[in-house]
Amino acid sequence: MPWVGTLEQGMRGLRIAALGPLRAWRGERQLDTGPAQQRAVLTSLTLRCGQVASADELVRDVWGAEPPASAHVAVRNHVSRLRTVLESDSAAPQALVSVGGGYALRLPDGALDVTQAERLHARAQAARSQGDLEPAVRILAEAEALWDGTPLTGVPGPYAQRQRDRLVEYRLLLVEARLTLELQLGGHTRVVGELLALADEHPLREGLRALQMLALYRCGRQADALAVYTAARRHLAAELGVDPGPELVRLHQRILEADPTLAPPSGAAAAPPAPGPAAGPDRPTWVPPAQAPPDVPDFTGRREEIRQVRDALAGAVRTDATAPVICVIHGMGGVGKTALAVHAAHAVREQFPDGQLYVDLRGTGRERANPYEVQELFLRSLGVLAGNVPSGREARTALYRSRMAGRRLLLLLDNAADTEQVSALLPGTAGSAALITSRTALMCLPATTRTALEPFSEPEALALLERMAGSGRCRQEQGTARDLVRACGLLPLAVRVVGARLVARPRWTLASLAERLSDRSQRLGELEAGSLAVESVFHLGYSTLDDAEARAFRLLAIPEVPDLSPAAAAAALHCDRREAEALLESLAHHGLLEPGEPGRYRYHDLLRLFARHRTLDTDPSATRQAVLSRVARFYLTGTSSAMRAERPYSRLPDTADPDGMPGAAAFSDALHAQEWVLHELPAMLAVAGQILHHPYRPVSAEDTRTLSGLLALLMPFTDFCLPWDAIHQLGHTLLRAADHHGERLATVFSCIAAGVACAWSGHHEEAAALAARAHETLDPADRVLAPRVVYTMGVVASVKPDGLDRAIGHYRSAHALACESGEPGMAAQCSVSLARAQLALDRPHQALEAARDALAHCPPGDNPVGIALAQRVLGDALAQLGRHEEAVTEYGTALAVCRAHGLHAQRAHTLLSLAAVLAAVGRPGQARTCAAEGGAALAQLGDPTGEERARAFINRLAAAGPSDPRGQHTAAGSDH
Repeated sequence: MPWVGTLEQGMRGLRIAALGPLRAWRGERQLDTGPAQQRAVLTSLTLRCGQVASADELVRDVWGAEPPASAHVAVRNHVSRLRTVLESDSAAPQALVSVGGGYALRLPDGALDVTQAERLHARAQAARSQGDLEPAVRILAEAEALWDGTPLTGVPGPYAQRQRDRLVEYRLLLVEARLTLELQLGGHTRVVGELLALADEHPLREGLRALQMLALYRCGRQADALAVYTAARRHLAAELGVDPGPELVRLHQRILEADPTLAPPSGAAAAPPAPGPAAGPDRPTWVPPAQAPPDVPDFTGRREEIRQVRDALAGAVRTDATAPVICVIHGMGGVGKTALAVHAAHAVREQFPDGQLYVDLRGTGRERANPYEVQELFLRSLGVLAGNVPSGREARTALYRSRMAGRRLLLLLDNAADTEQVSALLPGTAGSAALITSRTALMCLPATTRTALEPFSEPEALALLERMAGSGRCRQEQGTARDLVRACGLLPLAVRVVGARLVARPRWTLASLAERLSDRSQRLGELEAGSLAVESVFHLGYSTLDDAEARAFRLLAIPEVPDLSPAAAAAALHCDRREAEALLESLAHHGLLEPGEPGRYRYHDLLRLFARHRTLDTDPSATRQAVLSRVARFYLTGTSSAMRAERPYSRLPDTADPDGMPGAAAFSDALHAQEWVLHELPAMLAVAGQILHHPYRPVSAEDTRTLSGLLALLMPFTDFCLPWDAIHQLGHTLLRAADHHGERLATVFSCIAAGVACAWSGHHEEAAALAARAHETLDPADRVLAPRVVYTMGVVASVKPDGLDRAIGHYRSAHALACESGEPGMAAQCSVSLARAQLALDRPHQALEAARDALAHCPPGDNPVGIALAQRVLGDALAQLGRHEEAVTEYGTALAVCRAHGLHAQRAHTLLSLAAVLAAVGRPGQARTCAAEGGAALAQLGDPTGEERARAFINRLAAAGPSDPRGQHTAAGSDH
């Protein structure tokens, strides 16, 4: 610490440093100031400079307005421990004393670095007032040297933060005062580099900008001085929505007019030679370039990404490095690639003493930067005269690589289009590094590291909004702040636009802006502030697409689905799968689609809005409607293929999807069929909702047939915990459309779907009416639908508390119809449901008979789902009869079938049934394992009810202890 040697007490007394990490010494020994809160108490006492702080004040200083209940006790404990550390005799304190219910810390004269800095500042002001400028500069430099990093580093609490901000500002005041004196003494060449760095660190500080402009002007760099003003004006407008102050405006005008009073003072010393290579015919006096744009003052989040980039760049200067470091940061437009790269570049600036070179390669525009022209710019920045730059590409590249060799340079290549554009600009030797931003990952580039930049997390987005609009303003409307950043899709550029608009309109509430953003059709227009505009950034990428890519980008945004497969995209675009996959890859390459899981692609919310705006402006209504119809047909054929794979006996797919669709999904086994239906289910229902609830487009007869068949085919997949409320609404809308078009089959299908949904939702009377209407509408000659409609009547009746006997009658009728039509698999399904109804009525003998009949109607290998269900219900009947060991055997057989055929939902429910029986026979450990495994599988399948049932069973098992929780098997084994 340079200030220590000036203290009158030398190395004997107590002294404290706050202009950096909080530290304390007694004599030569550094003292342990304790944990963070204890240091916060010490800070509060130290910076009051001997004044008394009450216990309440200390509590507020450390914890703010909402301290914990134990805060006062904690303060007393911290003071007691500080006395032990600071005092020679803690029993008779001399420094940290109690005064009138509070505390005061009384330090020797000059024992605090803050007061030492204030005294030096006063001395410098006195010297300046007497005209002694050079001594004033030396004294101010001595005061600046007292800072050892950020003041009060690591000290928590609102008081420490206020003091930290004050001391940072105070140092800048000293720096500006010294630099002003330096310019008065004619030292413009000496300070111009320092001013460049300071102005980059503090771009909103107009005093530093003014000093930088004056120093550049006096160095003969009038154009650079004017460029500083332009950059300052843009930055103030973008960040604060204001224009430069009158002093900066007047200085700009005086530079334009070459005001003679701006000239250096007479007798100013000649500039010392700049560091670097010796001057010569092709090596003028050289100053290391510092071309990186100013750092973002409110840079937020991205801790892991910054760490990754900094760690990689640090490898460039390792002594054992054999190649240059190349870091690629890639992501969609507006995700913050440039901000991250610039922030990282400033963080590692000292590791590259030979400078930083920067260029915007304009890779998202049609006029991309020519890399060989960029080479010329960089060569001139590296000290080569314009006339000595070779015109040939090979010679120019050779000179470029030679000039970089042996130097430690950081190249910031922003907005690169592709590998070819950046290859000619990369350094050729170790010691230097290239930091590249691009919308694509530049996979052909031999990169050291690639950082894929995603939109913010919600906490990161909220943090940026708070930093821009003010934490108090955001915390008053916390829920609305979350709505705002979600409306921005967590895209950093969009959040920054919202923050800038709030800064420019201090009287606006967050709710007023959220209301404007709530209209999706106008949202992109609202996300604009000055030169910041989300839509403009998106348009840069869109404008580079060829016609086929642009059409795909527009049309694929029409279905509001979570993500798209190449097969679904092929259906939407009416092309083959390979062509669709190539288009998806190309859009991902341009940063207009996000690759998700393997073989899946998704839109960012705002990019989808942008694409939908383009399709409304470009594509005819009939084209847009056809996209949705084709996607719906794709999902119908995919679901019918899944049904054929899972239940090969079923003739329902032939009725619901008689024509099929070329290129739709096909499956060879039940496992992949179930996985496909489970994954695509949200998209199926979303597309159905778009078609059925469109405000302007009537539902066509073709769409009515497609969607009613799709819902009917989904009914057998009830193990997937279908969203019954949504299916209820869709079914009713379809029913109206079927009536309108006179589609008899669609009416039956709609009644089946809506009726089952009503039953599971608790609307029993409505469900019964829909099932009855399906039966009335049914063609008497339809031998495929007849057993299914009657079976549906049984399902509807079984859900009603007093309807089990009626359900049994319907199941028996459906069983007879299935046998007559030659569908043994359907007959087995009816017997399984019959057995369940008998179990619910406590008739295990009848249930056992029905379960065995179900097995008899399931040919081995032809109906794995039916066999698994029959084996499980057979086990349930045996368990209810008290034949537990036999039940365990049947459950084991059912589990083997489930494992062999990938029947995940059936396996989960069977595990719960097995768990109940294992508990009943005194094997609680095995029961707990089965229940936990079944519950985890149901959670993965999106079945919260089943998961909760498993959890409740485990809790009952734990509460029962070693006793037998008899009677749990029926509940645990029941289906949804």
